[in-house]
Amino acid sequence: MNSRLIPILMTVILAVLLAGCYDASEVDDITHVLAMGIDRGVSDKWRLTVQFSTIQDSPGGGEGGDGGGGGSGQSQGDYTHMTVDAPSFFAGLDMLNSSIPRELSFTHLGLIAISEDLAREGLMADFIAPLIRYKQIRGSTPLMVIKGSALDFIRENKPYIGTVLSKAMQISTRASMNIGFFGHTTLGDFYSDLKSTYRQPVVPIGALNDFKTFREDGPKWGDKYKDEGEYLAGQLPRYGVRKIEYWGTALFSGEKMLTELNGTETRALLMLRGEFKRGFFTVQDPKKPELIIPLDIRPKGKPKVRMSFKDGIPNIDITVPLKGTILAIQSGLHYEQDPLLSLLEKTFEKETKSEIDQLINKCKGLNLDVFKFGDVGARYFATIQEWEKYNWNSKFKDAKINTQVEFVIQRTGTRTKTSPIPNRQEE
Repeated sequence: MNSRLIPILMTVILAVLLAGCYDASEVDDITHVLAMGIDRGVSDKWRLTVQFSTIQDSPGGGEGGDGGGGGSGQSQGDYTHMTVDAPSFFAGLDMLNSSIPRELSFTHLGLIAISEDLAREGLMADFIAPLIRYKQIRGSTPLMVIKGSALDFIRENKPYIGTVLSKAMQISTRASMNIGFFGHTTLGDFYSDLKSTYRQPVVPIGALNDFKTFREDGPKWGDKYKDEGEYLAGQLPRYGVRKIEYWGTALFSGEKMLTELNGTETRALLMLRGEFKRGFFTVQDPKKPELIIPLDIRPKGKPKVRMSFKDGIPNIDITVPLKGTILAIQSGLHYEQDPLLSLLEKTFEKETKSEIDQLINKCKGLNLDVFKFGDVGARYFATIQEWEKYNWNSKFKDAKINTQVEFVIQRTGTRTKTSPIPNRQEE
């Protein structure tokens, strides 16, 4: 070959290889799926619901469509959703793409919502395994278990504040960092825990609140203390436009959901896992139990876990360090300084330890290590083969666990001393 032709030939080859446009999609050829819901199907095995923008310029100019293969579509303002019954995710994707003028893309998927029925039947893994392999779906996509129908949940998924749904979903699913009543689990987290010999999967719960627990009439609340975290998802006594609420946690044994945690139990779970970030807590006033003291609680460090084995039984000691700020003192007593300051700290330590112990006993009864204790236990085995032979997930129910909560009040808010209100009527 002529030596002068070699550079020309190489230039042509590189131009073809580096162009990278042979499989590219134009921006106006695709539409991004923002949320996806999965239910048990009727006409086929799965009921797949996808939500995406209608890409309309005018406010509220959404346009619904009809899904193929038994599917349906419905307008949600600037967003719409389509539903189809199909034998698999990819079959459903093709069936939906046959009915719309643009190709569905999952590269910006912001939520995967799976119905509680599927979770309790142990069918989540059957649908999730293909998603892990699909290059368009990120492992960091948030995953939720939905009480009731995932289709109904997607129907109510609207940007009530602002106009951008993707931003609203991102803020909502990340709100756990500020309240602690639900956690944050991704598609990759769930799949990894599903295959793990160290722990069992946990998934936050979403629900629709029909506002029936909000009573407009009736006797006014007295002085009985009630923990705000004792509600389950969908049962908060609230009223408003947005029906969606994220609350509590679903616990799994392998791929099957066994039980549901309320808000208080979820906070205890996150503390033990080292995932609790912040939350407002309500404590009964130690001196006047009919009154309360709100506290702003944050972690003071990671949980400290120590473990030993005796006759094959794990002995676990865990210390949860917390710090707090006093937000209000209804009684007017001087809790900002000792001896009342120490009394308040001990009261919160005792209540939190009790909640943690109750959760641990509940999970031991189900033989579920959802606390990541197995991550520590594996360090005591020389090889992975020895660890797998030990079978941690079957031994957790026999573990002896001692807990300790270390709590210190570091700030008293904007007041250093509470002065009593003069002329207050005492009953």
